[in-house]
Amino acid sequence: MKIRHIALLLFSMLALPVSARSISWFNAEGDVLVQSTGLGASLDASFTFEIGTFGTFIPTELNMDEWSTYWKVFDRAVSGDGWNGTTDYYTSSADFLSSGLSSSAISSATFTAGETAYLWVYNALDLVPTSEWALVRDVMSGSSPAWVIPTADAGNPNSLDWDLLEANTAVFGQVNGFVGAGSFNPIGDPGGGVAWLQTAAVPEPGSALMVLIAAFSIFGRRRSWVSTEPRCL
Repeated sequence: MKIRHIALLLFSMLALPVSARSISWFNAEGDVLVQSTGLGASLDASFTFEIGTFGTFIPTELNMDEWSTYWKVFDRAVSGDGWNGTTDYYTSSADFLSSGLSSSAISSATFTAGETAYLWVYNALDLVPTSEWALVRDVMSGSSPAWVIPTADAGNPNSLDWDLLEANTAVFGQVNGFVGAGSFNPIGDPGGGVAWLQTAAVPEPGSALMVLIAAFSIFGRRRSWVSTEPRCL
């Protein structure tokens, strides 16, 4: 009898719904997705589209060499599987599970509700000028952040829809007129409610370092000049 009760208990536990929340992310056919050189250089089959987070790490143009270290892929679209370079259209979806994992087969990372989500578009992860990247997100939608990892909730069947047209912040490259860091020839608004995204050429690792060295050099000279002035007592 006890064995039967245990078996029934285990069965009932397996029958319980798993908490999850679906995230669909996409753009619309007709949107303009181009490389750093501008119109006429559409994103091709070599590009990868990923939705994910950096956890508590904050990506900037000065720490690009660390992005891959902290990046957690939630879902991915590639040519033939979610990305069509002929129509400039990407689409995919994955569930955020109560375990903190993504249902996507390519993801093994653990996520926490509230983490900021980004769209990272790239043709290669090498830190060389031939690589093209864009890192964008939607910071606000009304009064709350829009692209964030939600709470896994079995009682909320509605999918979260992350449309490229909503993106309003570019860390690198350009999205919908919001210009971030990187070397590119910015395209203008195509009009008609069309979203547009533009990748930028990736600087060599030494470029960001030289900026920091120059800044510290100027700061050091300023402090040295100040310290040699006589004090008036």
